[in-house]
Amino acid sequence: MGMLTMRYLLAYYSGTTSQWRCLDTNLLPQQIDRAEDLAAALENAPMIALSWMLERRPFGSYQATVDGKSVECVMVYELEPTAASPLGNGTDYVGPWLEMFMQTNEPIGTIGLGAGKPIPKEAAISALRQLASTPLQASDEACQQTIGRMRDYASSAAEHAEALPAAEKQETA
Repeated sequence: MGMLTMRYLLAYYSGTTSQWRCLDTNLLPQQIDRAEDLAAALENAPMIALSWMLERRPFGSYQATVDGKSVECVMVYELEPTAASPLGNGTDYVGPWLEMFMQTNEPIGTIGLGAGKPIPKEAAISALRQLASTPLQASDEACQQTIGRMRDYASSAAEHAEALPAAEKQETA
C-alpha cells in the first residue's frame, strides 16, 4: 500500500486585495509528502503561486511554529487528504468560509515570505499611455479578424432568424 499524500490549506494575507487568500495544495502539480516540502512545491509552480498571491515573493522554509496570524508569512493548515475541497478550482471567492475556517482551526506552521519586488509603475503607465495614444487602424490584422468575426456572426444570426419562422410554421401545421 502506497504512502498517503498529505494535503494542506495555505492562507496568505494579500495587501493587494486587503483580504486573506487561500490555496488547497491539491491544486499543485507536485505531490506533497510533508509540510517541509511546501516551499519547494510553491517555487516549482510559479504561475499557481502568482495567481494565488497576486504578487511574486520568495518563499522561506517551513517552520512548525506559529506566532499569531502574521501578514509576512503563509499560514499552513492540515486538511483531510480525501475530503472534497470547499475551494473548487481555486478561482471562487471563499472569504467567509476561510474566515470561519481560520477561526475554528489552528495552523500547524508557517512559511516565511521574503520581500516582494515592487513593479515599476512608471514603465507600465508609459506603456499604457502609448497604447492609448495609438488609434486603432482598420488595416491591422487584429482589426481585420474582429471585422471578419462580426460579419460571420451577423450572417449566421440572419440565417438563424430566417430559419426560425419556417420551423414554427411546421410545428403549428
